[in-house]
Amino acid sequence: MKKNYQSVLFLGIGGVSMHQLAIAYKDMGYTVYGYDRKKSEYTKICSESGIIVTNRFCRDFLQVDFCVRTAAISDDNKYIVNLKKLNCPIYDRAEILANLCDKFKCVIAVAGTHGKSTTASLIYEILRTSNKNVSCHIGADVFAPRFKCGDDFLVVEACEYNKSFLKLKPTISVITNVEAEHLDTYKNIFNLRNAFLTFLKHGLKRFVYYDKNTEYLKRAKDVEFVFKTKLNISPKIKGEYNLNNISMAIAVAKFLGIDDKDIIKSVNSFIGIPRRFEYLGLYKDKKIFVDYAHHPTELNAFVNTFLSEYKDGKIIFQPHTYSRTKMFLSQFISVLKNVKDLCIFKEYPAREKSSCGISAHQLYLELKKYNTNVKYVASIKNILNFIGKEKAIAFVGAGDINEVAKKIVKSYSKNG
Repeated sequence: MKKNYQSVLFLGIGGVSMHQLAIAYKDMGYTVYGYDRKKSEYTKICSESGIIVTNRFCRDFLQVDFCVRTAAISDDNKYIVNLKKLNCPIYDRAEILANLCDKFKCVIAVAGTHGKSTTASLIYEILRTSNKNVSCHIGADVFAPRFKCGDDFLVVEACEYNKSFLKLKPTISVITNVEAEHLDTYKNIFNLRNAFLTFLKHGLKRFVYYDKNTEYLKRAKDVEFVFKTKLNISPKIKGEYNLNNISMAIAVAKFLGIDDKDIIKSVNSFIGIPRRFEYLGLYKDKKIFVDYAHHPTELNAFVNTFLSEYKDGKIIFQPHTYSRTKMFLSQFISVLKNVKDLCIFKEYPAREKSSCGISAHQLYLELKKYNTNVKYVASIKNILNFIGKEKAIAFVGAGDINEVAKKIVKSYSKNG
């Protein structure tokens, strides 16, 4: 990247990753502009940081030295079309993140099909509470976030979507698990597994949680396989899957020389991250939870954990993307067909059109063959009609289902 760049435009600045990168460039003295079609808490934070943000096309923004885009910004976006005509350099988000990683002494990159946000957040929390000079770049909100170029440590979530994690060259590479996911990018599981292997090799020190799906990663050599921790911990976060995440974080912290007492203290006080079995509040006398589970393995883990604690709980599931619903249709049916009180909410398409796969309503029709109690709803009003006597309700999915849950809790807190 040229040293004489002074201004930058971030397209999709309202994302959890993009807004952090934008603020980092603002802190480094760049003039920063941002576009996102939706206003959000993140765009508000950017504006409060002195970044000029808009949700429309602004021709003045085309005068920047370079542009950063997310994968959600398509080639027919008006900014992209015009910037290309002006021969303005356009970089992917992952390229910019990789460039910023060079400004830290030790980069800890956490990848995996599941658990990477939680594992990365806990590693950051352990280092932060151990008074280490540490920054983070994680795809979820964390307590006391910090991103300051020049810190000793950077904990970064390394996402496999669009092969973006392959642009990173971490000091420590961490893999929590490997399962079929994002096959729209990789085409088949063989390519996906090879990408994880390549990512692992990029690290000078390599940690992998051991199971049958990660055993192949020993081909990277000098891999430290992690098993369930033997430390005497009492974590607040629930689920067997979180014990795996905790074990990964502990292994990395031990390698970095953190004392066991400090590790245990951080683990036991860690309350998790948003949308991971997160309690939002009450609707009437019912506890409302949200969870980010959108892959069958994640969904199965959450359903089992939630229903073990709330045996009469109700689950409202929103499929995320048409293609994922189609690809994992049989697995989703296997997980959900025996849930007694189940509701399918209209899908969150993200970047996709219906021709990519299967809709939420089609999933509902398939489930109804096995579970006659299952319902389908497409609005908040219908959800409220669906809610019965259950004492706990979980809104599950990676789309906007959490916003639906928040609106329900907020409306009741105002009127209740």
